[in-house]
Amino acid sequence: MPITLGQHPAPESSPDSQSAEDAPRRRDPEATRRALLDAAEELFTLQGPSATSLAQVAKKAGVTKSLIHHHFGSKEELWTEVQERYFSEYFEAQKAMIQSSESTESLLRDSLVTYFRFLQTHPESVRFLTWTFAAKDDDHCPTKHEEELFELGIARIRESQAKGEIRADLEPFFIIKTLISLPFAWFQTHDETLALLDGDVEPQALDDLYLRDMVEIFLHGVRPADVAKEEAGGGDPEK
Repeated sequence: MPITLGQHPAPESSPDSQSAEDAPRRRDPEATRRALLDAAEELFTLQGPSATSLAQVAKKAGVTKSLIHHHFGSKEELWTEVQERYFSEYFEAQKAMIQSSESTESLLRDSLVTYFRFLQTHPESVRFLTWTFAAKDDDHCPTKHEEELFELGIARIRESQAKGEIRADLEPFFIIKTLISLPFAWFQTHDETLALLDGDVEPQALDDLYLRDMVEIFLHGVRPADVAKEEAGGGDPEK
């Protein structure tokens, strides 16, 4: 390797020197874990998990790469842990709504609004979610929170379908996927939408207009057909 005068290559770290460097971190494993998760979250959000190396995460966290393997095992496991932590507060709030809401229609409405407001107030989440969806492949396993929410939501919808409270001809999984997709698609294409409208509407006001109509469109689709027809005056729904 060419050497410039006055400069010398740094010696490679030996296992003993790495152990000495990591010793303070090992004495406070929780602090180390938080530092790694913070660093990984920032880098994963900025450039995606595929483009982020463990060496970059370790450097940003101020530790050696061996501590990542010690705490998380692999980059895939680190990525899963970052996702779990990132959405833990939202998932817990959504779980509480599923368990406490008296009406499934009100649950769907509140869930739609809550997810919309979450993305609206955490704009970085749209980028983070984009990487999450892009990283999913045939070998992807949903996070524990994600899987639990789907199971609870599907069970709740099926219960309401059996009671005739919402349409029984709709697949519960698709209802939930639609609920997730409507707010996400809005914020994913937010700038393009503002450019297309080419008006003086403030982004906040435009968000509120979309939220209002999105909720109405979504809920109209999950009401029993006879209720929707009655509310429309009994006329042809195509007219």
